[in-house]
Amino acid sequence: MLLSAGLPKIFWAEAAMAVVYLINKCPSTTMNFKTLEEICFGHPLSLIQLKVFGCVAYTHIKQDKLKPRVLKCIFLGYPEGVKGYKLWCLEASYKRCLVICDIVFNEVEMAYKTKPNMVQSNTDQSK
Repeated sequence: MLLSAGLPKIFWAEAAMAVVYLINKCPSTTMNFKTLEEICFGHPLSLIQLKVFGCVAYTHIKQDKLKPRVLKCIFLGYPEGVKGYKLWCLEASYKRCLVICDIVFNEVEMAYKTKPNMVQSNTDQSK
């Protein structure tokens, strides 16, 4: 997950926690290919809350009227016991983890991934 998202190794614990969360949401062969939630509560599991690990997320913050009100973050997973998402803020003044519900995800864009055409142009110049 870290490689596909292009994230540095400091996020390995968050990646491991996200994997554990996803494994717990998967159907099990020992439970006749049903999820634990389906067995306990009788309804199928909703997968609408699942997001792409490492994607860009934008969250709203309350600040002064003339300052920016959106923070660009990286999606890191699902915090335990909280209805929200765990984010790492990319803004210089906010370098910390946030747990927030009010988020807009851009699951196509990865924060640390380089664009393929940029990598190609760098290799072409070195030849």
